[in-house]
Amino acid sequence: MGGAKDSRQDTGPSAAGHRHADAASSRPRIRLVALDLDGVVWKGGRLLPGVVNVLEWVLDRGLDLRYVSNNSTAHREAVSERLADLGLPAGVDRVLTSGFVTARWLCGRLPEGAPVMVVGEQGLIRELQDVGLDAHHAREALSPPMGAPPAAVAVGMDRSFSYDVLAAAQRAVMEGALFVATNPDATFPTPDGLLPGSGSLVAAVATAAETEPVFMGKPGLALAEILAAVSGVSAGETLFVGDRLSTDIAMGKAAGMVTLLVLTGVTGESDLRRAEARTDPALLPDHVLADLGGLPGLVDELLRC
Repeated sequence: MGGAKDSRQDTGPSAAGHRHADAASSRPRIRLVALDLDGVVWKGGRLLPGVVNVLEWVLDRGLDLRYVSNNSTAHREAVSERLADLGLPAGVDRVLTSGFVTARWLCGRLPEGAPVMVVGEQGLIRELQDVGLDAHHAREALSPPMGAPPAAVAVGMDRSFSYDVLAAAQRAVMEGALFVATNPDATFPTPDGLLPGSGSLVAAVATAAETEPVFMGKPGLALAEILAAVSGVSAGETLFVGDRLSTDIAMGKAAGMVTLLVLTGVTGESDLRRAEARTDPALLPDHVLADLGGLPGLVDELLRC
């Protein structure tokens, strides 16, 4: 493997992994394991094999555990409830979503009660309302019209997306509303294959309004900065686990985290090989595993460094 030190074991796919040669031989002690959800912990409605035992091991090892997701459709409370229902370590404080980050970012820039037009689902709307913003779905701008013009348009995953909603968002952005987007993910993984993600809808609004948004989620650094703030753990002491090179790994590398790519979601082995052939080694993940089953062995190795 070009640019990589192969450390694959003979104990099966869950233990297979490698470390890129440019990874530093000595790292700060890992104190936090942060994981993406879709494609890492679950795929669609199905929990991926072995995840419960691995995450329990992380906590038993004395490490902090956080979930960092670009998905904005569900409020953090709903995500926590789903984690608990699946038998996973849960708690609202463990969950960071792009919707939560969007709300915090806008709250710091808009006056309390400012109107925000949302192309998204209830989780994003509620996160925005939680911080005191007057957030409503773009449908409400159609009939009857919103009172005050929106100060911002926030676009995330929206399975009710329509041409009329696109036109309302386009109009608001072109009239001067701040344009923010939860994430650029064009797709998201399900057991039946890839489906369009929020990035597809963001692209439609951006094209129609001829304006690029400010991205809140990965690969932007807002999520990384808030993760460090709420956990009290520096980026260099964080192992970030994701399934997508262009968002999860890109954010982790830019923030200075130790990065781990698992091949259970968007990025497969062939995708990784192509990326290794054309990508600066400094931008590739520090470690790669077939799935989360090999995480305990990798963490033990890192803690011995």
